[in-house]
Amino acid sequence: MVSYGYARVSTNEQNPERQIQAIKAYRHDMLIENIFIDKQSGKTFDRPNYNTLKLILENLRKSSKEMHIELIIEELDRLGRTKEGIRKELEWYAKQNIFIRILEIPTTLIDIDAQNEWVLELINKILIEVYSSLAEQEMDKRVKRQSEGIAEAKKQGVYKGRKPIQVNENQFIRVYKEWKGNKIKGKEAMQILGLKPNTFYRRVKEYEASLSSE
Repeated sequence: MVSYGYARVSTNEQNPERQIQAIKAYRHDMLIENIFIDKQSGKTFDRPNYNTLKLILENLRKSSKEMHIELIIEELDRLGRTKEGIRKELEWYAKQNIFIRILEIPTTLIDIDAQNEWVLELINKILIEVYSSLAEQEMDKRVKRQSEGIAEAKKQGVYKGRKPIQVNENQFIRVYKEWKGNKIKGKEAMQILGLKPNTFYRRVKEYEASLSSE
């Protein structure tokens, strides 16, 4: 049997250690290098380490049709946050004959011999429908709670929104001139300044507007 684990948190500030320890507690002989971690929103399934993990699993399956392969995750929504997306992922694992162990769902942890694997497959098909729906509903609840919290904070006058990104003006002008002079590419300019594309181009527009008004 070959075991892999997957953990995901939504931001760099969040710590996936709890998920990692839960996976290791379930499968004590799990190799740490077999646990893949992403720090990215679950709204997208195009995540670098998750893609790498799936490629490894796919190649393992191609190398052996009989190998018992399992993927362990703590919660279903670690795979993703949308019902349709979760369904497609689970269907992919089923097609690859890879067992998904979801620690929050006890029935996925039952060890059944090869002759009766159809029982686990039947149970999991039902759970896929139920839990994928619950995962999406939970995300909707969190978004609603967040919106309500912001609205209440605004009423109390304590919500200030995101702090504007501070960029040294002299540094921006220097990088801007290098970018305009085709000495560096836009992507490199954004990396130097630590700005996202929309923020970078907004600053460019503001700076150029200030030049034209002089």
